[in-house]
Amino acid sequence: MEKWTKWIDEENGGIQLTNIDSFLNAIKCSWVKRYLDYTNTSKWKLFYQKILKKYGDSLLFECNISNTILHEIANENIFLSDVLSAWSDVTHNLKTETSSKTILWNNKDITSNNKTFFYKDWFERSIKYVDQLYDYRIKDFYSFDNICYIYGIPSNNFLKYYTLIKSVPLHIKSEINTNNTPCTQTTFKKKNKIFYTLQIKNPTENSKIQNKWQVLFGENELNWKHIFTMPYKATIESTLRNFHFKYIHRIIATNKYIFKCKLSNSNLCDFCSENIETIEHLFWECKHIRPIWNQLISFLEQHQLNVKLSFLNIDHIVIIDVQYHFEVNRCRNEEVNVK
Repeated sequence: MEKWTKWIDEENGGIQLTNIDSFLNAIKCSWVKRYLDYTNTSKWKLFYQKILKKYGDSLLFECNISNTILHEIANENIFLSDVLSAWSDVTHNLKTETSSKTILWNNKDITSNNKTFFYKDWFERSIKYVDQLYDYRIKDFYSFDNICYIYGIPSNNFLKYYTLIKSVPLHIKSEINTNNTPCTQTTFKKKNKIFYTLQIKNPTENSKIQNKWQVLFGENELNWKHIFTMPYKATIESTLRNFHFKYIHRIIATNKYIFKCKLSNSNLCDFCSENIETIEHLFWECKHIRPIWNQLISFLEQHQLNVKLSFLNIDHIVIIDVQYHFEVNRCRNEEVNVK
């Protein structure tokens, strides 16, 4: 079972346990929102503003910051460095900026001699994004004379300007003409929850376990949302829910697996001692298990419940099926005779 399965929601086959690292990152990010709240005039902010001032203060929380900057800040305040690292990790996939709206300053993708740029006097002249240096008419960066005219840059900044634009990577330059939509600003109400959710990514593709089941079922299309959520809708019994999770994720210790781990003398079924004990055999195919299924089907038919209980009809399995699997497993573990 993949590690991330523990943290995703039930609809995707998880059990939504709290990821402690992600939870702590979410708390740190909430601190950032308080720091960026301009209505908050608490004096504690002055201490951090002094450290962040040389990077543009609140600007740094918008930048694609490098580890070098984090190390520099850590030398002055380890807490602030941890917060910035968490903020960068959490908001990395949230950013909707395009190449033209890439921030110039403190950007780990725009470097010279492994150092990022931050020209304080330029920033104070409202120069912030790559597209502010770009002339869309000629599809190239402005000449230095034009930059001086537009932003009032001192004439002795010639070398600083050309060092900066020569450091803009090729992928940003090549995309700048097609990606010129403005950035969007995201606001949050429930900050901790949003920041935590951003870190817990539900899978976009089937897991290895889903693919394994799909091979067994062939072309039959499986409704995984229904399969994963069925026990949570049908019962509040935690033991049954737990067993269903183990069954679907194929983490029930059958003799086939135990024997492979050299923890058993045989890989044969505990009930029939004739076939290899797989999940399919143990709960469906064993000759001592099939009669129980037949009795269950007859019982349901007597009560006018036409439910087709079959290994290859998983979408029709109801909670009594889960209960049945659980009882078979209990009998096996307690060595109860079902013959």
